[in-house]
Amino acid sequence: MNFSLTVNITHQIIRILFIFFLLPVFSVHATTDFSAVLVASKYSSISPLKTNDIRRIFLGLRPVNSTQLATPVINISDQHTYIQFLKNIMYLTERGYQRKLIKRVFRQGADNIQVINSHEKLAQWLRDNPDSFSYMLKQDAEKQPELKIIQVLW
Repeated sequence: MNFSLTVNITHQIIRILFIFFLLPVFSVHATTDFSAVLVASKYSSISPLKTNDIRRIFLGLRPVNSTQLATPVINISDQHTYIQFLKNIMYLTERGYQRKLIKRVFRQGADNIQVINSHEKLAQWLRDNPDSFSYMLKQDAEKQPELKIIQVLW
């Protein structure tokens, strides 16, 4: 009798903790879309790329098995998305990524990758340069009629 009363109280406490602490966390993620997408001009012929090819292009290298010539644009208009892109796609920290880019410029004499700090400037750049592509949150990309979503990144 005493054991079943203790178990019943424990279950009630767990239910209460779930309702007050965990349920709000799950409901926020369910209602807010934090997925990122690869975007380009709606006139671009860039097709979906493998994650490894995206990584190589953003490091200034050619994709392995692709004939597409695409120019990356680093989007820093949303710092959180930029950091997540570096983490999820590049597998690098911001400092590590910057070091790799600087090495590439000094060792190979390559051009710097364009860096843009606002959605409007990014949309303008992509519209003027159809061979360029970048990343942004899906909800932001859907607000830009001159851009097309190439693929979902995460």
